[in-house]
Amino acid sequence: MKNAILIGDKIYFRSLERSDIDKGWHDWINDSVIRENLNGVFPVNREELERYWETSVPPATVMFAVCDKETGQYIGNARLSDIDWVNRRCTYGRLIGVEEFRGRGYGTEILVLLMRYAFLTLGMNRIATGTLISNEASIRSNEKAGMTREGVYKEVMWKDGGYQDAVFFGITRADYDQLSTPEKT
Repeated sequence: MKNAILIGDKIYFRSLERSDIDKGWHDWINDSVIRENLNGVFPVNREELERYWETSVPPATVMFAVCDKETGQYIGNARLSDIDWVNRRCTYGRLIGVEEFRGRGYGTEILVLLMRYAFLTLGMNRIATGTLISNEASIRSNEKAGMTREGVYKEVMWKDGGYQDAVFFGITRADYDQLSTPEKT
């Protein structure tokens, strides 16, 4: 586990490097299946992604490469962003780029590690996210990790010929402390 920052059961986080752009990240965000659940609908060229990487830095953003613990393979990204140090809150995002790692609990483990880092390392009080109502896997994963469904934004994104609602989730430090999952510690 080279340069591991956080270690889970199946994955570990390391720093996201510029070289990861060419190790899959650029291909993943331009994959139509992956992109349909991201906010961006336009293709992203390498230079744009490089600028995004250059500006996604602390104190406003923390980004990680997600790697398979067994093989060390780079399989996706995780981030905490919109970090508000005064009010101790942030949002999170995750991306599993390698198809064979989707639908197998990796997304939930990514979120568990992000919560651990946000609450126990950064001292955040609240983490939030939103996902399209059609992204059932993300909804299940958020709930499984202990996040609370907080509301729905109506017709927030155009997809598949119509507007879709987004479901918003959140968790506070107090709620996190009540979780009885071994992954939390």
